[in-house]
Amino acid sequence: MKRPTTQSIKIALFCALTTIISCNQPQKANNPKNEDPIVVEAPAQLIAIPEAQSMYESYSKRRVPLIQHYEDSINRIHKDDKEFDVGRFVYYDYKTIKQYLAFIEQEAADADVEISTLRFYFSNYPDEVIFKNTKDSIKHPRQNSIMLSPTYNDGKRDYLFYVAQGAKGKQAVPLTNDFEDIKGYSTRMQERNKVYASIAPGSNSTVTTPINVQGSQSLTLNRGSGVPPPKNQ
Repeated sequence: MKRPTTQSIKIALFCALTTIISCNQPQKANNPKNEDPIVVEAPAQLIAIPEAQSMYESYSKRRVPLIQHYEDSINRIHKDDKEFDVGRFVYYDYKTIKQYLAFIEQEAADADVEISTLRFYFSNYPDEVIFKNTKDSIKHPRQNSIMLSPTYNDGKRDYLFYVAQGAKGKQAVPLTNDFEDIKGYSTRMQERNKVYASIAPGSNSTVTTPINVQGSQSLTLNRGSGVPPPKNQ
């Protein structure tokens, strides 16, 4: 047997060191195509910070005093000297917004409609403890809020909608712009047996064909957290 030469020993040591070093290197993400990450372009609707500040200050001057005066006058009628806190923003945690967007896309797809717009409605909580005809409590009576609600387009206009269970599965049930039932098209108990498809998504017929739907699933989001800013900020 031949004794290993100095040269072969050096080669063996080099290979061993190379193997050890490579094993200790952090593994790169599995990207067989070596693709660059997708870069998302900024939406054209973004505004500059000075513009946002200007709009906030405009609301402070043109709307807050009117709300303050009106609500304080109601407090005085009820012998309440407490100053009304005017809400300035509503917030949701980011995970809730992502879940909401995924949910309405899922429900719209199940109902075979495409979401055309997402509306942000200005709203105000009633001066009550609970909502009428429900057991849902009102945590911030008289405070301003917002409601998010999707629409679908029937080829002529956008409709607010909710989802109900029909004979062939889920379907979109349209509403007016102020969340009222459209005559002859509702899942409410008194209307349940006289629902019509004349403005149903994907329907080109002008004939009112009776269909039955049951139950309902709202797609309108509220119940965020509204906060008046601290007086010194």
